Amino acid sequence: MHGRRVGFGLAVAATVLGLLWLMAATLFVEGYDAIGMAMLLAFAVTLPWIAVGFWNGAIGLAMMLASRNAAGLVAPSLADCDTQQRLATSTALLACIRNEDTDRLSHNLAWMLEGLVDSGEAAAFHLYVLSDSDDPGIVAAEARMVAELQDRFGMAVALRYRRREQGTGFKAGNIRDFCDRWGDRHDHAIVLDADSLMTAQAMLRLVRIMQARPTIGILQTLVTGLPSASAFTRIFQFGMRLGMRSYTLGAASWQGDCGPYWGHNAILRLPPFIAHCKLPDLPGPPPLGGPVLSHDQLEAVLMRRAGYEVRVLPDELGSWEENPPNLLEFIRRDLRWCQGNMQYLQLLGLPQLRPVSRCQLLLAIAMYLGPPAWLAFML
Repeated sequence: MHGRRVGFGLAVAATVLGLLWLMAATLFVEGYDAIGMAMLLAFAVTLPWIAVGFWNGAIGLAMMLASRNAAGLVAPSLADCDTQQRLATSTALLACIRNEDTDRLSHNLAWMLEGLVDSGEAAAFHLYVLSDSDDPGIVAAEARMVAELQDRFGMAVALRYRRREQGTGFKAGNIRDFCDRWGDRHDHAIVLDADSLMTAQAMLRLVRIMQARPTIGILQTLVTGLPSASAFTRIFQFGMRLGMRSYTLGAASWQGDCGPYWGHNAILRLPPFIAHCKLPDLPGPPPLGGPVLSHDQLEAVLMRRAGYEVRVLPDELGSWEENPPNLLEFIRRDLRWCQGNMQYLQLLGLPQLRPVSRCQLLLAIAMYLGPPAWLAFML
């Protein structure tokens, strides 16, 4: 793995330096000037994220073309899972919600619970609906939804509904509240957003891998978009479906046990998560201070610092989410992510982080520095 990381780093560095040389040769044909230097600096800021993305995609595509089991090349111990292994652990399903469409949520949860019941392993799971909702009408609808799920599945799957009066810490605080109350009752937790959907086979596979590999702290699935009637969403999903698998494969080939966590459709090993992944409140006012918004990748690097692996399953195994229905919702989501990623500026100096983990935080920051740098370059 060290050799892969060195090789990947050299490829990225050569790409960045080569593009900088070409841009400098273009800008400074008639000598150096302040505007040209500013343009070169802006161009340099855009390059790391682009170069990493290119090589992730290129390596992943090469692996997909070279093997029908590309996921097995980067994670052979994860790909070879005993699908008949009985579950000997307890897993919490965490549905983290805030003022969501309860009809959609009820449909998704019922579909997943029905699959678990049909699998014969439902007794190994416990559903927690963790609400931060503050709209009275939605709160009442949530209570009705949980009562209906209880009537339908209560004999097979344990269910609990909890609503916080104050949404302290946002989603990370919601999950931490669960950990403080009930975390010691379970071995694992599968984190779900309101729009998450997973097959029973996908959830069982996650648990079986965690049972077989006690060194794994977080195991992330490759999430694909659910069908949509929105033209914007379908165009976005086409690009994601076309490139996300190769990108994830390429990233997994060098990240290895320092993989990503995207905050949902993933399984956590609860004892180390509770012990090592509590997030700090950042000093200063928002947007850079206060609760950490992009909690997922920070929790991943803290889990890795504690000595546990963070892995991704780079194949499509029945794990979905909904994508924003229009450009406005997409921008709103991206602005939240931008604010959360910029908070990592205060966390780069955390002690004892793995070098790859620190690199991931830097790349998360570079992801949102690139667009304004492009704008500055063009202006």
